[in-house]
Amino acid sequence: MAEAGPTGEARATWDGIAPAWERHRRLVFEEFRPVSEWLVDRLSPQPGQTILEVAAGPGDTGFLAAERLGHDGQLISTDLAPGMVEAVRRGVAERGLVNVDSRVMDAQRLDLPDASVDGVLSRLGYMLVPDPAAAFSEVRRVLRNGGRFAYAVIGSPSANDWLGLMARVFAQHGHTAVGDPFGPGGPFSLSDHDRNRALLQGAGFEHVDVNELTGTMTFESPTAYWDQQSQIGGPFPALIAALPAEEVAAIRATVERALEQYAAGDGYSLAWSLVVVVAS
Repeated sequence: MAEAGPTGEARATWDGIAPAWERHRRLVFEEFRPVSEWLVDRLSPQPGQTILEVAAGPGDTGFLAAERLGHDGQLISTDLAPGMVEAVRRGVAERGLVNVDSRVMDAQRLDLPDASVDGVLSRLGYMLVPDPAAAFSEVRRVLRNGGRFAYAVIGSPSANDWLGLMARVFAQHGHTAVGDPFGPGGPFSLSDHDRNRALLQGAGFEHVDVNELTGTMTFESPTAYWDQQSQIGGPFPALIAALPAEEVAAIRATVERALEQYAAGDGYSLAWSLVVVVAS
């Protein structure tokens, strides 16, 4: 029986677009590589340790950690969507990694013993969790004493044109995603620094450091931007699937016109800004 409620809906959504995420995995990883490297550096995985990755998607950030853990260490790569977990397993085989255990797991109910991991890692996952307070409490529960928690979430809409452009164009055409983007599970639900601090302190973390990393995404053409965002951009694939072809074509044309303001050299450059957090 399918799981009902927000968690079940999220599982179905992300499972449905997992194949597209796998197709775009290398491009997305390179776009956010500075963030992945920042998180892994702050976590500082050591040989022999056990590191948990939550909301791993196709798993590329966790693979950076796995490379530091050695044969005696272990990366537990988890995601709510079975399709994402399968993508991780294919990535593991492709890289010849022998220390990765990939599992379907809900961030709000981690199926792990207390004090069983040395660090927890997540890139662009926790803002999509319906109950982040529960999820952060679970992280605190499974972390060993002295363990660190490092994660990144999307910052303010005004600083993230890579995502906001599509949302604005859809709204111009009278189409918006269901739900509050700042509400539980929304893409900007953890964009506020103080909210992150309060949630983590409420979960029992004593030391919380909140920062911001910025950068740009570069696309070689309007087609490249449209293909990525329309296939893996959260609510956009479902919105597009529900519209007639002529309406999709009109939206795409508006997106391409709007992209002109971001022209840079031979391509298009759109800003991103992520909230990055380390807690212990």
